[in-house]
Amino acid sequence: MSKIQLLAIAVATLGGLPLFSCTDTEEDTPGSTIDDNTIRFAANTEYSRAGDITTNTLRSFNVYAYTGTDEAPVLFMDNVEVTKTGTNTWTYSPVKYWPASQAVDFYAFAPSKWLGTATPLQPVAYDAYPGTEDIIYAVSPDLRGNTGMANAQVVFNFRHALSKVTIKMSSSNADLQVKVSNVAMANIMTKGNFHFPTESTSGSPTASNIGTWTDQNTPVPYIYHMSQDANDLITLTTTATDMGSTGLGLGGAKYTLPQQLTYRSNGSGNDMYITVMCSVYDAKTGDKLWPNANTPAENIVEGSTFGDGLLKFPLSTSSFSEWHPGYHYVYNLVINSNEEMGAIEFGNPTVDTYVDVSTTYE
Repeated sequence: MSKIQLLAIAVATLGGLPLFSCTDTEEDTPGSTIDDNTIRFAANTEYSRAGDITTNTLRSFNVYAYTGTDEAPVLFMDNVEVTKTGTNTWTYSPVKYWPASQAVDFYAFAPSKWLGTATPLQPVAYDAYPGTEDIIYAVSPDLRGNTGMANAQVVFNFRHALSKVTIKMSSSNADLQVKVSNVAMANIMTKGNFHFPTESTSGSPTASNIGTWTDQNTPVPYIYHMSQDANDLITLTTTATDMGSTGLGLGGAKYTLPQQLTYRSNGSGNDMYITVMCSVYDAKTGDKLWPNANTPAENIVEGSTFGDGLLKFPLSTSSFSEWHPGYHYVYNLVINSNEEMGAIEFGNPTVDTYVDVSTTYE
């Protein structure tokens, strides 16, 4: 096999915390001023790409609220659904009023079913598989009555509880034709316990106001693309192709549990990696270049319909070894070659700004 160059760019974490919080707050429409002590809500979410829950797409959320103390909380609102009207106001029933001389801690989440029978005051068991659901949460603690304040609201700033992972592939070598039949991630933990933070999610992200995950378990593969026949094969071009956009995968990016990423034994055991089944051809002659008679056994897919070879790319890099909540990780795999037939080699990563951590494999 001629040398294959591999590039993985991941939108990731710097210092373990998000570096942004761009929001669009939706409040009650003008003229809806209410100056009694009714508890009223508004909501916004952090900046997200298409397909995520955003301020514009959020149509409802659920609320738990507590009075009392941290040691002895008293349930005040029990999983109340708050919905958005056609005039951009948030309504719920029955209406609640601020209790006299008591602070209220509010916890909100969407969509409504992901907490199950749990409450925000306990670990929430969650199964992220098959990775098609975005979940969000918000906390507004220690609030008191707003009697006499015009248009006062409890404003929730929602954060994303999961990580988001996209895989793209391309080839910039005009002499090659790379045909991809299958793309997946291996050994991704799908189950875990989510813990709501106790501090407000409205401020800049800190270690104490971001929800955390524990007890991640149950590793399974996440399939991005699966070719059923030759018509489903993806031929790479110089433009990166989203591997979750076609084929028999579940489509799109995957919403996954934040978790440690291990890669200790070159794709064996419990290693976590991207696996690609593909074949490489000479673009002019159509001759198959890889896999070939010199390809190691571990790179051969026995029984492959298309005679494909197998490539593995670690999800962990020297720049990061963990997925964090609220981050979109984009892995760009670029398959190229040089004049000499050689082995797959991995190079050093580079780091970009924003929340992008770029990792280069050459």
